[in-house]
Amino acid sequence: MNKVISTAISCTLLIPLLAACSSSSTTSTDKAPAETAADLNKVDNEPVTLTFKSDFPDDMDVFNQYYGDRIKQKFPNVTINFIPRTTGQTLQDLLNAGTYPDIMYGKTNGVDGFIIETGLAYDMSELVKKYNYDLSRFKPQLIDAIRNTNPDGQLFGLPMPDFDPQVLYYNKSIFDRFGVPYPKDGMTWDEVYDLAQKLTRVDGGKVYRGFSMQQGVIMRDNQLGIPYLDPKADKMYNDEAWKKQFENLARFYQITNNNRDTKNRSAGVESDAFIKGDVAMQVNQLTKFRTFPEGLEWDMVTIPTFKEKPNTMNQSSSAYWFITNTNKNKDISFKIIAYLLSDEVQTDYATNLAGLPSIKAMDKAVKTFGQNVPALKGKHVEAAYKYDLAPASPQRDKGLVKADPNKVASAINNAFLKVVIDGVDINTALRQAGEDITKAIDEKRTK
Repeated sequence: MNKVISTAISCTLLIPLLAACSSSSTTSTDKAPAETAADLNKVDNEPVTLTFKSDFPDDMDVFNQYYGDRIKQKFPNVTINFIPRTTGQTLQDLLNAGTYPDIMYGKTNGVDGFIIETGLAYDMSELVKKYNYDLSRFKPQLIDAIRNTNPDGQLFGLPMPDFDPQVLYYNKSIFDRFGVPYPKDGMTWDEVYDLAQKLTRVDGGKVYRGFSMQQGVIMRDNQLGIPYLDPKADKMYNDEAWKKQFENLARFYQITNNNRDTKNRSAGVESDAFIKGDVAMQVNQLTKFRTFPEGLEWDMVTIPTFKEKPNTMNQSSSAYWFITNTNKNKDISFKIIAYLLSDEVQTDYATNLAGLPSIKAMDKAVKTFGQNVPALKGKHVEAAYKYDLAPASPQRDKGLVKADPNKVASAINNAFLKVVIDGVDINTALRQAGEDITKAIDEKRTK
């Protein structure tokens, strides 16, 4: 996350909070003595130094604003050693030098390279049981997501709040210009497509586009729960499922005058299209509002839904707290994470930073959601949390190869760009994506 947190918090940057539990593991089966739950709140006096490492490009200022300052105030006995991701200080650089982080955080799509393949993964179920820690407070999709990263369903992390729920932004001035009613919560993709057609116009020599999107996050955190990889085989997941996703999104770019910049395939360029003021609607992550210039007349409603999946938003984009298996101070580390994931702190994140709590019963938090974020004053913030999360991607069978997630995601995204920019038919593009994903799997297998 860049230092300019007040102006642009990217989808890969924001981070922190706790765990939701699947129906099969809502609470520990063997209850620890009741007093252990109280022990979780006891602050030790013994001095301890903990090394923190992020899978995001957070600098020290950002880390302190979100976590460090809170930890120092609550745990004065803890000395924090935060190592930013800079040249010569990547996780692999640290491990090569014999420096092992104690607490780390990142997203599920980076779990393999960040904690599993590095040998740092630690099943936190042991500490959950020891402290009688109640996982049932949290959204089950979030615990499912982390458990499904490994075939044994181990609890490698606890989910942070989500700063990146997806919404449909709209430009009020364009709707007003053409006398079209504003979009509403609960609109389907078909209804938004009809609106996009009405609002894609050439007026006064200027082209107004009806719709744009941040396709990468829509694909990755899709509402239908479609995974990149087949849960039963080393190949791309069901072509027909991805075909449906492609058909739904590609049609917007096939509206005359609504195609994206054909000379630039950058996801960032299309994501920034709404900022210029000539795009009527855009599906993007909530944090995008921080980049909007003053004078842009915008608001938001819920992400468009599929008719067969009403009242369902995107999959979670939450990050997770990890304790490493080399950590010699796991108990105090767990206490720190539990504190950062408490109702009190999650409510504070919701109020002051517009972070969507990972807990289920978040009535108090959503009542004040974004209240102290100036850019959200008077905005329809309910759009960010009104619907339930889509199910987590399924768990894959034991023995299957996990290809480089960046290469897998690129294969899907590149296939989509071939359709909307190069005019390649969807079946051909998806066939190529499948071949690229198989190649990525083979590359991983040979390592």
